[in-house]
Amino acid sequence: MSVAAVVGLASSGLLSPWWSLLVDDAAQFVAALVAALACWITAARHSGAQRWWRVWMGAASFGWMVGQFIWSWYQLFRDVGLPTPSLADAGYLTLPVFALMAIITLAADRPAHGAQRRRPGQLVMILDGLIVVGALFVLTWATALGSVVWAGAASPFAYSIAIAYPVTDLLLTVIVILLIAATASAANRLQLIILGGGLLCLSLSDSVFAYLVSAGAQGMPPLANAGFVAGHALVAVAALTPTRETPRWAVRQHARWGPLLLPYVPVAGTGVLLIVQLVRGIPMDSVEIIAETVLISLLIIRQAVTLIQSAGLVASRARLVLATDQTRRQLERDLHDGVQQRLISLGLDIRLAEANVPPELTQLRKQLSAVVDGLSGTVDDLRELSRGVHPAILTEGGLRPALRTLARRSPVAVELDVQVDGRQPEPIEVATYYVVAEALTNAAKYADATFVAVSVQVRASYLSLTVRDDGIGGADPRRGTGIIGLTDRVEALGGTLTLESPPGRGTSLQADFPLEES
Repeated sequence: MSVAAVVGLASSGLLSPWWSLLVDDAAQFVAALVAALACWITAARHSGAQRWWRVWMGAASFGWMVGQFIWSWYQLFRDVGLPTPSLADAGYLTLPVFALMAIITLAADRPAHGAQRRRPGQLVMILDGLIVVGALFVLTWATALGSVVWAGAASPFAYSIAIAYPVTDLLLTVIVILLIAATASAANRLQLIILGGGLLCLSLSDSVFAYLVSAGAQGMPPLANAGFVAGHALVAVAALTPTRETPRWAVRQHARWGPLLLPYVPVAGTGVLLIVQLVRGIPMDSVEIIAETVLISLLIIRQAVTLIQSAGLVASRARLVLATDQTRRQLERDLHDGVQQRLISLGLDIRLAEANVPPELTQLRKQLSAVVDGLSGTVDDLRELSRGVHPAILTEGGLRPALRTLARRSPVAVELDVQVDGRQPEPIEVATYYVVAEALTNAAKYADATFVAVSVQVRASYLSLTVRDDGIGGADPRRGTGIIGLTDRVEALGGTLTLESPPGRGTSLQADFPLEES
């Protein structure tokens, strides 16, 4: 309402041009001052990232306010319609620098709740923002903006200063949008949305300013300046917005393709535009060539960073799988060598006590015998449990005897073909064992199979595993049959897992492990 009132008063014609300009400039100055004070005052009530993003954003608004003061002095007392380039630009252009620091700090903030804080891919976010802004700039320049500039309406230096405003504002806005899309469940999402809205308002007014400078205009109408007032007002609201605490981290099982593909949409648009220009015989000017070169360089850097991060994730997942297997193996040994042996020893002691019971104490003899039988059953259960934790026979004898044991225990008939000489790397043997165990369990529980064929072969530098059944097919990993977990385990070792399960035609599961990388 206050923004509309200021714009309406300045544009009403009730005031003289000088007083109208004073009201317009004062409203922008006050809005920036309020935003800076709101950020700094609320920063004192917070700690950590919630304090520092407000400190940085307050500095951004304060720098903009200084630029507005100089700008107003030129307009009101030097009678300069659009004082650019001037010292005011130095103040204005501090906003994107400090605002970028505030956005990065805010995006890195996460509520602890006893959990470790995670840092987002900030470099990728910034690169994505640069790519989107670069692509939008190329599209704008090639379609309309370039012709206005080359018409000679503004000096190159003046236009360079002017175009820096919407480009930097748009960059910040795009980064905020990418952060919101990638961290939709973040506790500070509302703050990001409000802050992004404020930066978008600033970007809109800056875009009008850049166009007017390129067109040689002598001033900006109050309506065009409304984005500056509204933008800083939204920055103040973002600073006053509390963080929404969340009880725990939400787990996403599937990749979110939207944020990953978003930067490539405008890039594809520039590609289409360049093809159209080539077909129509329109040459690229120097600005387009430079912008496209920078855009391609950013894409290459982005892909390199993404590949490095992906390699790190794969290595981390492999370490996690290996650590889990080692823990399971140690637990199996503790159960076998510790608890199981103590129970067996206790059973022998009770048997010895039973043998020494006088013949007339028949009831006591029966009770001791029942205790021994119960201990024997407990030992059997514990032995079965330890096999499920980690098969000792796999550690001692390798794949062939371990898979034979699985085949004997399976309620479905199993044809086993293991063409493997000697031992294979332990992580691959463990993964192969669990893939076969899960496949046999699924065949018995869900597939209504009567026959399963298991084949293990070493081909070149790969260990290839195939499990086929004659069940009803139609296996769906989303129904909780364990295929997703097996896929993670296989891919963590650099392998691939393929599932084919047409309805009514059985299920085929194939896993290939690279031996040379283990």
